[in-house]
Amino acid sequence: MRKLFLVAILALATFVNASAQDVGQMWVGGSVSLWSSKIKGADESQTSYSILPEFGYVISENIGIGIVAGYRHTESPSSYHSNDGKYFETRTTESYVINPFVRYSFLKGDIGGLFVDGGISYAHSKQKEYDDTSHQIEVGFRPGVAINVSSKVSLLGKFGFLGYQNDKSKYDPNGYQDETTTNGFGFNLDMNNVLLGMILKFR
Repeated sequence: MRKLFLVAILALATFVNASAQDVGQMWVGGSVSLWSSKIKGADESQTSYSILPEFGYVISENIGIGIVAGYRHTESPSSYHSNDGKYFETRTTESYVINPFVRYSFLKGDIGGLFVDGGISYAHSKQKEYDDTSHQIEVGFRPGVAINVSSKVSLLGKFGFLGYQNDKSKYDPNGYQDETTTNGFGFNLDMNNVLLGMILKFR
């Protein structure tokens, strides 16, 4: 995936001709992701998908503002031990996301361009089987590639995340409530952070 992203950057940098965004233009579209992985040595897998519609407005040649509001779903196995050995049970997490952002576009041309989305994201998640909840906040950047299909339609790819994440989780282990807070900062590039989508441009 990293090689694919680098190839896309080199191709765009080589073949694009400078062109301005249409100031005052709006766009509507969104991104989706789907990922499944299998646990080695067990007949269990983790599956996740997301549906993230977005709407935006171009305010200058290189700058747009937008908002994403959507849904994520994850099914992951949780292992536990008993006298007979290890067992797995499926845990399902549903998340609702809202993400206002600023998009900076560069290396723009007839075939597309590169962009970086910078913003704040909030997600409320609930783990269904045990009624656990969490609140997640992200502040950071997501790089991406836009490929123009026509003057009104572009395909998007967003790759990874660079920034700060805070997660406050409340869960109920063994019949009593507990709460944890996790803070993190760094760069994350895996298939769970790859989003593919499309936008339609209009006035």
